[in-house]
Amino acid sequence: MSRLLNLPSELLARTIFNVDRSSLKSLRQSCRFISQLATDQLFRTVHLQPSETSQNGLQEILNNPSLRRIPRKIYIDTVDESLNYDDEEEQKWPQGWDNLVPQVKGLPRLNAAVLCFDKGFTSDSRDQDYLHYTDFPQTPQFRFHTMHKLFSLLESLRHPIQDLGIRNLQADNPKDPKTLAKMGKVLSGLLSLRLSITSETNDAAPEHDLEYPEIRMFFKELPSTWLSPAAPSLQHLSLCSREYSGFYPHLDLSSLFFPRLKTLSLGNFCFFHDSQIDWILKHRDTLEEIYFDDCAVLYDFCMMEENVDACALPRDTLVRREGDESLYGSFEKRWHHIFDLFAEKLPKLRHFRIGSSNWYPDIPFEQERDIKVGLYYNRYMCCYDGYGPSPYMEGEDPKELANLKNAWRPSPECDDEDRAALRKLLAKLGQSVQESYSNRHSGGRIVDLVQRRYGSAE
Repeated sequence: MSRLLNLPSELLARTIFNVDRSSLKSLRQSCRFISQLATDQLFRTVHLQPSETSQNGLQEILNNPSLRRIPRKIYIDTVDESLNYDDEEEQKWPQGWDNLVPQVKGLPRLNAAVLCFDKGFTSDSRDQDYLHYTDFPQTPQFRFHTMHKLFSLLESLRHPIQDLGIRNLQADNPKDPKTLAKMGKVLSGLLSLRLSITSETNDAAPEHDLEYPEIRMFFKELPSTWLSPAAPSLQHLSLCSREYSGFYPHLDLSSLFFPRLKTLSLGNFCFFHDSQIDWILKHRDTLEEIYFDDCAVLYDFCMMEENVDACALPRDTLVRREGDESLYGSFEKRWHHIFDLFAEKLPKLRHFRIGSSNWYPDIPFEQERDIKVGLYYNRYMCCYDGYGPSPYMEGEDPKELANLKNAWRPSPECDDEDRAALRKLLAKLGQSVQESYSNRHSGGRIVDLVQRRYGSAE
């Protein structure tokens, strides 16, 4: 023990930072100095869930003058795991939260909060044209009520929080002006914002998931509702959604500029136009880290006439192909072009990851560093509106589709170019990665940075 205590305090604190919770509890029984370090780490992050046990645990911290000075971050998890989804029970505001939640402002050093919702979402569409396959316990009304309550709490804190995350944010914005005003006040001044976005899925006809009006309006409003208020101060931005976004539904970030942005993380985002790359390059003076989790270059796409206005490109930029009533477009830029631009025009970039993290059983959240770097073949996608089970599809192997006319266009054949450009970028950053591995989450086999198609030779 004496030899351990001879270590510099900063090194000792960093060591304890990596200790699991069970060991931290044991360390609290050691000498006074180690006990204090372990206690600070153990209570640095606190959790609130609907269960009585969780509520009692937080109440004990709030009642203890020494402990309540420690927490920096709180996870407020609204999911009631006691509910039976098969019985379609409707969740209520947890009993006891009205008394407990306002007390959170008694944590004087709190500067980060994560609000967690259920991954299942049923939109509020009442039009008979929209089929609701499942009604999940957290109704839109419950979610909006909860957001009002929790943003009221965050607004009331003595010191504004700097780090906000919302896990499974519904793809439907609150309409209440009071809630929106509270959100704007909390978002203003943030240093970090993480949003993982869930939306309604129709298991009986998933090809219609993107036709719900809520998801279309949500992504259209996301920049003004969630991002603009935080733009002047934001340093870390993470956007990850259950559905592919960017093209359809349209998510346009081009009007935004974050003068202090250091970290950008995107999940299930599609690149289909030069302006999107230009938007990233616009942050060249500050951008240090980029994370692309299951992001794709959309090399070919078509929209049915009735859905054109919901996609990102103006009608007059799309064309008809012979024998087809849909409107088509394509994007010629490839990942190696993007990697080269990043290497050339982002002088402060220090870390880059492209590939896939674990998307099961939920949308990734706070997992940027877990992305397994690799050039997966879903890095190129096509979007053909009206196809199922999803309009977003991986292109077929070009060798198997030699005589295409109006069918799927094959994926670009540029594995070698992409690999070389990625290696060049990583070398410039001084970043080493594992180049060959099996990814059990995606079922993929990466060899020399590139995913092998089934049946291909080593």
